[in-house]
Amino acid sequence: MPKFFLPSTPGAIGETVYFTPEDARHIARVLRLTPGTEVRAGDGQGYTYRVLLRTVTPQQVTGEVVAKEEEKSEPALKIHLYQSLLKGEKMDWVLQKGTEIGIFAFQPFLSSRSVARPESGQAGKKQDRWSRIALEAAKQSQRGIIPAVRPLVTMEALPWPAGVPALVAWEGEQEKNLRQVLAAMPKPEELILIVGPEGGFAREEVEFFMNRGALPVSLGPRILRAETAGPVTAALILYHYEEI
Repeated sequence: MPKFFLPSTPGAIGETVYFTPEDARHIARVLRLTPGTEVRAGDGQGYTYRVLLRTVTPQQVTGEVVAKEEEKSEPALKIHLYQSLLKGEKMDWVLQKGTEIGIFAFQPFLSSRSVARPESGQAGKKQDRWSRIALEAAKQSQRGIIPAVRPLVTMEALPWPAGVPALVAWEGEQEKNLRQVLAAMPKPEELILIVGPEGGFAREEVEFFMNRGALPVSLGPRILRAETAGPVTAALILYHYEEI
């Protein structure tokens, strides 16, 4: 059954809902669905609605809510990926695959070795593009939420919520790997995962994170590409906590 996301949360069973213009075109012209077809539509907040299509045109699609269900596909552990900005399509790949795997939110940031440096006024356009990528990946992977893509910030401006553990993936860590750190950590409700750019983190940057409570972890004897590290590590964390 096709899955979409509604622009607003339905208030009650029987309510008429409106799909976004983009989804209307997709429903009418690509999927060629007709009135009477039932689809699944999420509110992006963890609930999915069964919706019976009533009006189907490329300009507007409406439907009637016939049932409300709590989404079961969301992991209980909320992973916030703090990803140092990557060049070109690499960042797109992180957002797409990270959303498919189950990452809760993305926080892009600039570090000293970030190759990509958006020009003034371009950061907002990038964020809009990244949010669209997360939305489409959420539809494809049947997510219950649309992962937030937060505005690009400097490393110094990264948020550090109280009580939320943080791990920084670092190839220079020689003592503890991801498996060892997770084995010693009770399952948290939220977790920050910090991943560097193409050239990795400078030692002083890792020390910056450690001073804020982050634990450096090795991802093993093989070096992962910057765009691979975040999604793979998130998948390993969710697997460890039986969320995959």
